[in-house]
Amino acid sequence: MEHSYILFKGGKRINLKESDMIAEKIARIFQVYAPSLYITDDENVAIFPDASGHFHTYDLKPRGHYEVHGNDVTLPVAESSQGQPDHRFRFLRGQAPSAAAGAPPASIPSASKVKTYQRSVYIAEVDGGKIRPNRTVIVRFSEFEASTEGILSKVQAAMQSEEPYVLTDAQGNEIIDSEGTRGSMYWKQNSRKVYAVPDPIFRDFQGRRKSNQKEDACGLQEVRDKIEEVVLAAQGLNEVTETMKMLATLARGNNSTIVILNNTAAECIRMAIRCIVCKGKYHVLLSFLLSFR
Repeated sequence: MEHSYILFKGGKRINLKESDMIAEKIARIFQVYAPSLYITDDENVAIFPDASGHFHTYDLKPRGHYEVHGNDVTLPVAESSQGQPDHRFRFLRGQAPSAAAGAPPASIPSASKVKTYQRSVYIAEVDGGKIRPNRTVIVRFSEFEASTEGILSKVQAAMQSEEPYVLTDAQGNEIIDSEGTRGSMYWKQNSRKVYAVPDPIFRDFQGRRKSNQKEDACGLQEVRDKIEEVVLAAQGLNEVTETMKMLATLARGNNSTIVILNNTAAECIRMAIRCIVCKGKYHVLLSFLLSFR
């Protein structure tokens, strides 16, 4: 399988195959002078092509990010036609022989300083329904690479694997590429833990979690129904208790007291003691209760 590499310069960014890593092609794409062209990696190490203009793949990392450097190509100075001198007014300035021929000097500038950051990414798996890290990858990235795609490519390069990963937070929620996740401000904060989970494992974990959430919702409704039943039963128990207290007070006061109960109070007494005494006429039970002081 042929590897690819990510090259960028300014706001321009392209993917090049291994067979296209040639100075002449790169210079044509980024409009730089081929003899002055070179690239730098994440650690700001300059890499130059060989005499034939090819970049050796053993100097490069698959899916790695490389910044293109070199003198920008400028249009050659227009020369006046021979035998017809140009009498128009213009400023004259000395030019080097190479510049007079329309070619910029072939001097190679020093590598520019690119500010980079580093952070920890935890390679994780799912165990018991929870995200659990088992390895750590330290990635270095520039401002241009500070995005979910850039961090994922760094993780894949470090793991030396083409297996797709998904970036998540500590709760297992996927980190989606958005305006808030683009730029070093989000990624350079090591206090915010970032996990990389293999894509098949994450999809399975996400499906199980949705299923558990549905079961929890059903269980919660059952609990609410039972709580409502308990509340209603407690309300009935309070009525029974108050009626029994009233009967006991009357029994202690006078044996000959005639107690008149409404249907609701009588029904409460009957329901409270029917599991202990036979289901006979409840007025016999009331006479029995009134016999005690």
